[in-house]
Amino acid sequence: MRIRYTILTFILLLTAFTSALSQGSNDYIFPTTAVAKPYIDFDSKGFIVQGKRTFIVSAGLEYSRIPHELWYDRLMRIKRAGFNCIEIYTIWNFHEEQEGKFNFSGDRDLGKFLDIVKQLGLYAIVRVGPYYCAEWDNGGYPIWLKFKKGLRVREDNKPFEQYVDRFFDHLLPVVFQRQINKGGAVILVQLENEHPNGWGTVMPDGYFKHLQAKALDMGMQVPYFFSGLHHASDPAGDGKLDDDKRPNPWFSTEFWTVWYSQYGAKPGDAELYDRRTWKIIAHGGNGYNYYMAHGGSNFGYTNNDEDAASYDYGTGIGQAGDLRPIYYTFKRASWFSRSFQDVLENSTNASEIYKGIAADTAVKISARTSPAGDLIFLDNPGASKVSTLLNIKGDEGLLAGKKISVQPKEIYPLVHNYKLNDEVTLDWALTRVFAIVKQVNTTTIIVDAEAGDQLLLRFNTKEKALSASASVKIGNNNLLIDEQMPATAEMPVEYTFNSGSQTIRVLAMNHTLTDKTWIVGIEGTSYIITGLNYVGDLSVKNGQLKVTAETPLIQNAGQKIMLYTDGKGIAFSVDAQEGNQPRTISLTNWQYKDASVNAAPNVNASSWLKSKDPQPMGADDDITADAWYRASLNITSNGKYTLQVKGGGRGQAFIDGKPAAKWKLNDNELTINLTKGKHNLAVFAAHDGRDKLAAYLGPIDEVDSKGLFGNALIKKGGPFISELSDWYFTRANKKYDVKQGPPAFDTSVYKKYKIGNDVFNLKEGYAWFHITIPQQPAGTSKLAVLFKSVDENATVFINGKQVAHHDGWNQPFEVNITDAETLKHPVDLTLFIENYSNEGGIDQSVKINAIGDATAVINWQLKGGPGDAQAVQGWTKLEAVKQVKNVPAFYRTIFSLPSSAGSTFIWRFDPDGLGHGSVWVNGHNLGRYPEKLDMKSLYIPECWLKPGVNQVVVYDEDGNSINKTRIVAEGAAGRLIKEISIPLN
Repeated sequence: MRIRYTILTFILLLTAFTSALSQGSNDYIFPTTAVAKPYIDFDSKGFIVQGKRTFIVSAGLEYSRIPHELWYDRLMRIKRAGFNCIEIYTIWNFHEEQEGKFNFSGDRDLGKFLDIVKQLGLYAIVRVGPYYCAEWDNGGYPIWLKFKKGLRVREDNKPFEQYVDRFFDHLLPVVFQRQINKGGAVILVQLENEHPNGWGTVMPDGYFKHLQAKALDMGMQVPYFFSGLHHASDPAGDGKLDDDKRPNPWFSTEFWTVWYSQYGAKPGDAELYDRRTWKIIAHGGNGYNYYMAHGGSNFGYTNNDEDAASYDYGTGIGQAGDLRPIYYTFKRASWFSRSFQDVLENSTNASEIYKGIAADTAVKISARTSPAGDLIFLDNPGASKVSTLLNIKGDEGLLAGKKISVQPKEIYPLVHNYKLNDEVTLDWALTRVFAIVKQVNTTTIIVDAEAGDQLLLRFNTKEKALSASASVKIGNNNLLIDEQMPATAEMPVEYTFNSGSQTIRVLAMNHTLTDKTWIVGIEGTSYIITGLNYVGDLSVKNGQLKVTAETPLIQNAGQKIMLYTDGKGIAFSVDAQEGNQPRTISLTNWQYKDASVNAAPNVNASSWLKSKDPQPMGADDDITADAWYRASLNITSNGKYTLQVKGGGRGQAFIDGKPAAKWKLNDNELTINLTKGKHNLAVFAAHDGRDKLAAYLGPIDEVDSKGLFGNALIKKGGPFISELSDWYFTRANKKYDVKQGPPAFDTSVYKKYKIGNDVFNLKEGYAWFHITIPQQPAGTSKLAVLFKSVDENATVFINGKQVAHHDGWNQPFEVNITDAETLKHPVDLTLFIENYSNEGGIDQSVKINAIGDATAVINWQLKGGPGDAQAVQGWTKLEAVKQVKNVPAFYRTIFSLPSSAGSTFIWRFDPDGLGHGSVWVNGHNLGRYPEKLDMKSLYIPECWLKPGVNQVVVYDEDGNSINKTRIVAEGAAGRLIKEISIPLN
């Protein structure tokens, strides 16, 4: 049941796995309490917020991945895209890095973040954990949890629940004080996250019941659920979202929009996720949360082993706040679903009623009907545009000769019998509706059409309407707009009529212009602004609307703008601006500081953590990705020696202060030449992020530990560890086949097997795995077989005899062979593996260790951290010092930034030529490098920079040359800012 794969396999297989798990299991939501019911409620057809049917369009982001100075900016971008909700994790180790020390201030001020959400008129879905995943270090668990005896995560385990409760005592009041019924933004709460045993309202054991009781006791009153709802990259799947048995709306808490392996926009992303979004809308979904709408950054040491500093996710709002094509896809779907939420949140499936509406059978039909009106969706799943006649009984004259063009993969909405106000009903809209905006006594309908497309809308009115436009054809109690979209339409085409006290305004625009259309509100009044690339803050003062407008730095053309109030359209323009951002800033005059001083024989280690055997990184409460170990060696004769100790990450050994060798700590052994006598051994250890522990339950004390740990041995000779790779397998029929012992090895029955391959086709099953271990050298007294992970349970046989059994995947275990007679011959090693879900087999390497008897290396010392990156003393000019090569080093310099008044310049640190490490700018840790995405430079948040002098400090664990590094501009993410004042009278 493993969840870790290469990125490509991960996308393909985890999508299928998680989608099947979440949608195939419980997707129910616990009901709201009586006190919160007037504020947030639901029935089987939709959500009801503040007494109003509400389509939840949610944007996933993490406040933990954004400097608090930029929270407002990122949330405003979300609001401007039509979202009415955000979704966040409250990551445990972000708030309790060190045991018992809780931090809810600055970048960790969750209360302030939720208050800004409320200030902007958004709702919040809060996922309180205690597990998160999120491609975050350790899945969000504090590292100190690894060192708690008897602790098992995500199970009914008292030690784990005790620490969860203590965290919840600090976290939950912040969240629950901001529930919607208490004047806050929080409308839904998720307990746990993607737990393999329970989603929705399923509570399979005492752990789930404990989380529920704790949250309820602490005042949770809004609706809640466990683990998530419908997580997938295409959560609508085959479109069967209606469920008569489900008591609540259909909702997806994780609609994966692109993926964490991508930086920036790629061709086809916008079209792909546009279709997948409209599938939800068209087939009865009641809301969704894009994971992610804004990815952000892994500052400090928060990344897991799959990423580094960037968590851009390739999504709509970039790491630096820039807007990508998929952002406008988000916006289009958001405004449509919110405009027709009184239909979508109270509808039933009407596909059968409208199944013949498209004359071309290549167009598939789905439809929703409600007391508020009907929505019919024309779905073209093909790769070519389809132009189809429509069959609407009784309206043949209206449609005579007119075709609707549906683009490839498009889902095209039609509107029927939709009540706009007490005076007017939209009988048919056969043109795409972008949004409907209520503006006092004016209802504005924004429609989207390209040059030559049919503009076809028919209205029914209570009384005869009036219009000054000849294009509006008025009947007794109806009127018609039947035009073609002009070929040149730089500005909206406007049609207006009045019926009673109400005004209906239709604004027809092409796709390019709807992308630049912003529906904004202030002091209860709605405005429509078209023509601007982005609209940020606005205010009304002295009869003028003051707008903060934004244009991409690389696009500085003038813009023709229209502002639509309830009564009129106001034209204005914005002149072209110049944004002169230098492309690069050279970094010179570097200072250097040796970061390997802890390797020196005479270092003062009195404050270091002392233990008989080396302890994993984090045992001394350090949370960084770097650590130093020290021990003494007593060597009896000159020669080649092998040091064996378990490890994780990268290591560098120093003998008597001098660099000796580098190795992968996961290899568990190092072979070096040593001379007779006593030596000081120092080991520098570093890692690139811990596993996120997806779907993992149980003890975490030995899971993905970093640094050195366990017994340390040294022996002359070696190396002694080798990998077993010549595996074979054959399927078994049932679990009890294991009792018969392994079948005789025969290559006509057994087939070749490669470690990591799934032999079960993502299904439950059983199989035998066989390898012959070569005969060991004479005198070998012990052979250890080292298993890193089998999936899921394994029974081990040596020469046909059962010797061990192990339950659980992603847990290392070993089997020792000590029988002298057995070790004189080749050994048949056979595994019987039981797989109960998804992939199965031997998913990580199997090795043998023939070190046998060896000398223990004891009395270790540990000190975590790279040292003080911000230290004032100890620096020397780089050109004036003889740098020790290939050992950890600090570098620092200053650089000067030009003024960016009227612009947001985006700057990045390019670590060209460096190895692995961290970067600080003006004291802020940007995160880890090297990046694992196409973008190799590290984003420097603009709020951490200042005009003039800035300082950069680099810690390179490999001691590589700093001379190629530089500050580079990300011009495509930069923005020009302009304050505009528009007279309203």
